[in-house]
Amino acid sequence: MFKHKKWFGTSAFVLIVVALAACAAPAAPTVAPAPTPAPAPTVAPVPATAAPASPTVAPAPTTAPAAGPIVITDALGRAVKFDKLPQRIVLTGRAFFMIIDALYLFPEATARVVGLPDTTQSKNDFFAALDPNYASKFIIRGSNEAGPEQIAPVNPDVVITKSVNASRLGKSLEQVNIPVVYVDFETPEQYSRDLAILGQLLGNPERAKMIDAYFKTQVERVNAKIKNLKDADKPRVLLLQYSEKSGTVAFSIPPVEWMQTLIVEMAGGRSIWRENAGKGGWSVVNLEQIAAWNPDQVYIVFYGGDPKDAIAKIKADPKWQALKAVKENKVFGFPGDFYTWDQPDTRWGLGLIWLAAKTHPALFGDVNINQEIARFYALYGFDQAAIRSKVTPLLVGDLK
Repeated sequence: MFKHKKWFGTSAFVLIVVALAACAAPAAPTVAPAPTPAPAPTVAPVPATAAPASPTVAPAPTTAPAAGPIVITDALGRAVKFDKLPQRIVLTGRAFFMIIDALYLFPEATARVVGLPDTTQSKNDFFAALDPNYASKFIIRGSNEAGPEQIAPVNPDVVITKSVNASRLGKSLEQVNIPVVYVDFETPEQYSRDLAILGQLLGNPERAKMIDAYFKTQVERVNAKIKNLKDADKPRVLLLQYSEKSGTVAFSIPPVEWMQTLIVEMAGGRSIWRENAGKGGWSVVNLEQIAAWNPDQVYIVFYGGDPKDAIAKIKADPKWQALKAVKENKVFGFPGDFYTWDQPDTRWGLGLIWLAAKTHPALFGDVNINQEIARFYALYGFDQAAIRSKVTPLLVGDLK
């Protein structure tokens, strides 16, 4: 919708690390040639499933690791073989928090994650709230793209990273026999596939299926109510990222293939920025273009704070006041807690149901966002007391 630990910089040290890694790290995984990955398909409807009446308590970790070797096909189509289930997992690379948020939906993660970066999108530390052993983890300081010199001393059984990191980061790790498994977690389809990959790595495929069912249920709940809508019944929606630097305000639109655009359309809105969207990142748009679109509804994402602050400034601007969405009071702040709900973090299911309720309030009048929050955080084992103490104080956006 993203300080350095001092390391000796000499070539001799790097050679020593590489040599040690070759001896101490697990045997290199057997990797089959990677086929060219196909684009992620459009999410297909799933059978109708009623939303659970109450949150499900997270299960205890699996007690007995699977015996014998396992072979995992990762997001790049590589078959990666392990002699046994990896017990020491390190996360690294760009947007790593999207992976670790998914990983911690599995109870095994607390014991098996041994290293991760300290660079996150949020000032509020979700990982510390999730993991009672967080203080004992190896924290890679100052960079979320640590290389072999930082990671090899942790002696990982596997490093998990996003596939966009393969050519630079992943290659350097594999060259010193550190096994790497790639995931994406960018679209609903990829979520389903990548949860299955994590389930294999952790020896808990049934848990992966249960988590996947949560996301598919969210999609089907929305689709069941909007699937028969005609285009004329769908509001013209504009989702914008608001940013402010040195007093200068900018508005940006997401790419067509990003989760932000996908959930707007899945929620029954027409994403009016499609023809102007760029590739690979947010594209800045000016107020003249926004006025030309004159959307029915506007959704503001503000990664730097509470979107209500941004909306207050928007509504005070005479140029914005001429827009239909402002006149009709349909400018909404996208919610968030530790992270915002618009992006391909585990909260996208929350974002989808909230967005559907705002886009089509007459169809989704039964949505209780507090119940949705409770249902989601139950996946992490949070009860109502934990939600009140850890989550509620961080909530921002238009939740009513």
